[in-house]
Amino acid sequence: MRAMPSAFDVGQDVETSLPAIAQRFPAAERAAVGGLIFDMADVLYDDTRWRRWLLRLVNQLGVRAEYADFFRVWDREYLVDVNCGRREVAEALQAFLLASGVSWAQVDEVEAASRIQRQSFELNVRPLPGVVSTIVQLCAWRLPLVAWADTTQTTAKLAERVERLSLANRFQAVLSSFDLECAQPSPQSYQAALDALGLSASQVVYVGHDAEHLAGAQAVGLRTVAFNFQRPARADHYLTRFEDLLEVVDPCAPRSRVEADHDGASAQRWSSRLVLSEGNPR
Repeated sequence: MRAMPSAFDVGQDVETSLPAIAQRFPAAERAAVGGLIFDMADVLYDDTRWRRWLLRLVNQLGVRAEYADFFRVWDREYLVDVNCGRREVAEALQAFLLASGVSWAQVDEVEAASRIQRQSFELNVRPLPGVVSTIVQLCAWRLPLVAWADTTQTTAKLAERVERLSLANRFQAVLSSFDLECAQPSPQSYQAALDALGLSASQVVYVGHDAEHLAGAQAVGLRTVAFNFQRPARADHYLTRFEDLLEVVDPCAPRSRVEADHDGASAQRWSSRLVLSEGNPR
């Protein structure tokens, strides 16, 4: 899943630049949508800090491991259950470390140090460049936004993280996999975000970085934007800077009336329209 060790190693395999893609697809060929879903980790902030710290420590203990392979196993075989509330994070990490070759004598010490590091990184989380100004502008254009996180934390704790990112009150909803008991790329996770927006998949853009998460979003009909992305991520559009998202948003497009069904009753709501150019890297 998260195969990129750096939060800034983006777009290296994409030969076509964002402006070039936009020029190939004029406004008449663009599709208007009414809201955005953001995968928080490695899109709004760098979520690799703890991972890089853990890998360095494991390497120092004599376990040879590469970032991508090491955390692919952690994500798929251990973390997914933790993020859905089916397993305790400490127990899952201990089992993972043992399976990776860390000795029994070292596991408890590593897990305890890891817990401290997680807390420190959590308290000092910072937005990636361009995130705050871009989100503020999207809100000024009255686009409804949802933040999603595959996380071991509750929605209440996740809201505190959003506040530390200087993004409080910018999202219509902040959703946690832990509380909803489903994680990406399960269709239920994307549907939960769509339900929070009150929009259909064809009206919404998903902004993510993980190749499997982007594929899951596309599978349910969401249009996709890749930022800080993994190779070989596939998306409708690619960003090298977060603020480039504004280049595919048309603030002058007319607002559209969206029909949403809440508790069996039809409700009308207004939203700005986002214009996304259709393009794939060559």
